[in-house]
Formats: sequence, structure tokens, C-alpha cells
Amino acid sequence: MTIKLYLDDQYLRQFTSAVSHITETGNKPGIVLEKTLFYPSSGGQPHDTGTINGIPVIDVFEDENRRVVHLLAQPVAGAQVKGRINWQRRFDHMQQHTGQHLLSQAFLRAGNAQTRSFHMGDQSATIDLNQAGFSMKTIAAVEDLANQIIYENRPVIARIIGKNELDRYPVRKPPAVDDNIRIVEIKDFDYSPCGGTHCSRTGEIGMVKIRRFENYKGGARIHFLCGQRALKDYQAKSKIIRQIGGYLSAAETDLYNNIKKNRDELKSLQRDYSNLNTRYLHYEAQALFAGRQEINAINIIVKTFEGRHPQELKSLARKVMENFPNTVILFGTRAEGKASLLFMRPEAVAGDMAKLMQDACTVINGRGGGRPQQAQGGGPAADKLETALQGAYLDLVRILTNNG
Repeated sequence: MTIKLYLDDQYLRQFTSAVSHITETGNKPGIVLEKTLFYPSSGGQPHDTGTINGIPVIDVFEDENRRVVHLLAQPVAGAQVKGRINWQRRFDHMQQHTGQHLLSQAFLRAGNAQTRSFHMGDQSATIDLNQAGFSMKTIAAVEDLANQIIYENRPVIARIIGKNELDRYPVRKPPAVDDNIRIVEIKDFDYSPCGGTHCSRTGEIGMVKIRRFENYKGGARIHFLCGQRALKDYQAKSKIIRQIGGYLSAAETDLYNNIKKNRDELKSLQRDYSNLNTRYLHYEAQALFAGRQEINAINIIVKTFEGRHPQELKSLARKVMENFPNTVILFGTRAEGKASLLFMRPEAVAGDMAKLMQDACTVINGRGGGRPQQAQGGGPAADKLETALQGAYLDLVRILTNNG
């Protein structure tokens, strides 16, 4: 079993130790030491990183014999080694983990919710709770309580106790071991069995901020930030707010009202645009119908457009067929160097639009398909768009003439 130096002093940054075992995991060289400062991944907290004899430590875990295995970027030589942890990462983990203890107890007190699990990622940390449906008022109360304990700068005390002493501490959850139980106490606030690394006083956490929360597996998942992570998040969001304020020429306190006003104006403009577009399509449909071809009392409109979006052409085609029911549409458009086709017919008119589309798309080196009444397609040979449309028109004429 490896002696875990961080349990006695999690502020140490370097150490020396004898090598007790050389191993290999997943083609990566590993080393087991008599003692270590490196925290192995466990309890939702990621492992420490750093160096051993200058070689990067890429993973740390505890094996079935409770030995701490350090996976290295390359083998290390010598019976005695010197290790150095990445202090910035260690302190960040201390802030997040101590902040989690605060939040878990605050949710228990303000929301009557027990913590099921905890996970710390590189960007954010989460706790999963056994209750769901929290109100913003409860979330605010939890945040306020957790940060109040931070401001009071209470001591954080770790002690090893026996099972017979456990009833002296109001632990938030039962321990996972039966003896040598490590209790982490936030003075007169939270008591939790935990083997992780923590700040020595709550003031070192800086602040706790809940970013968002969601219902998850019958409970809730809380996303939160502590310390330097919370500060960076605040700085990033403040920058965004300043940029929005500059763009809108508004003070921060006026942003909500300005954005709401702009949104309402945009909705009004969109309604006006929709009404105008409907009127425009109505007149355009009439103009297109005036230039129609007639075959056996069937109207055929063949039209090439420049720069029109296929979705816009579909709206136009529907408007034509709405006003002039006995009409077949053969539309093509060129946009961004590509050709697009849209064929539509009413139910009472003969002709397989999907078959016409497939034949037309071979002309423009593309693909297309659809249903007998409506089909669309496209291809890169935009210079052959008129040829494709003319071929589809002639095929349709033959169909209508033969049926006639």
C-alpha cells in the first residue's frame, strides 16, 4: 500500500520516494512508489498531474492492492525519484471539491436534497441530486448559503477515525470503508467521509456559482464552478455583456429592455415581411400564369430563375397551384454555381414528376427524386439548366398528348 502524503498535507508540491515496483499498463510505463503526493482518480475527482524525475505523469490510479500507480510518458530510471505535482491543477481541484461539499450540504438544508454523485471535469463540475424541480428561489438560497460559509472563512478539518467513533459526527453520507475513516469537516456545517484534496479554509474557495441545472434520471444535475473557474466565467460573461452593450449603445442595466424592444420590433418586421411576401408571390404567380403553355387544357409553367432559393421557389409554386389549380410547375434556379429543379403537378394531371426529375438531373450531372406529384433535385452543371427544363417540358407534353 502506498503512503499518501497528500492526506497529511495537500499543500506540498514536491517529494522524494523510493521506487517499490515497475509496471506497465496499456503499453504505458508505470511506477509504484513507497509514498506519493499524486492523487489518484477516485470519488469524482480527477488525478493529479506533474512530473517524476522530470518525466510527465499522464495518469494516476489505485490498483486492487491499494498501490498508487503512476503512468509515465516514458520509463524512469533509478531506485529513488523526485516528484513534483502540477500545483495549479491541484489547487483548482481543491477549490472545486471543497465547494462541492458546501453545495451538497446547502442543497440538503435549503432543498432537502441528498447528493447521489459528484463529477469534476476540466471545465465544469456537477453534482447529481435525488430531488428534481428546483425553483430559482431555491437555487439562489443554496448559492447564498454556500457563499456565506465561504465568506466566514471557516476551517476545513480532515481527521481519521474508527468505526466506533462515527456516531460522533453527523456525516452527510455513510463511509465506503469500515476503518480508518477519513472525515472532512467544514467547521460546524458539513461532515463527509472523503479521501480527496481540499482547501484548509473555506475562504480559499473564492466563490461558488451554479451555472445551470436540469432534471436528470429522476433527480437533478447541478453544474457549478468554484474559485478561479468561477472568476474566468464571470470575466467572459462580463466581456460579452460589454460587447452587447456597445453594439446596442446601451448601459448594462438597460440591456434587457433594449433586447426585448428589438425582439418585439423584429417580430413586427417579420410579420410585415411575411404579409408583403405573400402579396408579392400572389402577383408573381399571376404574372407567371400569364406566360403559361397550354396542352390539352393543362397549364404548364416553365421558368428559369437566377439566385432564388429552392425553398422560395416551392412557396411560389404552391401559390401558383393555389390560384390556378390545373397547372404543372417546372421550375429551375441557378445559385452559387449550382442548378436546382422543382417539379409539381396537381393530382388530376398525369405524369410522374419523380421520373421527370431523374431524367432532368442526368443533364445537370446531379441527383433528384420525390413523389409522382412533386420532386426536386440539383446538380453542378448550372449551364445546362435550360436544356434540362426543356427536356422535362417535352417529355411532359408527350405524356399529356398521349393521354389525351
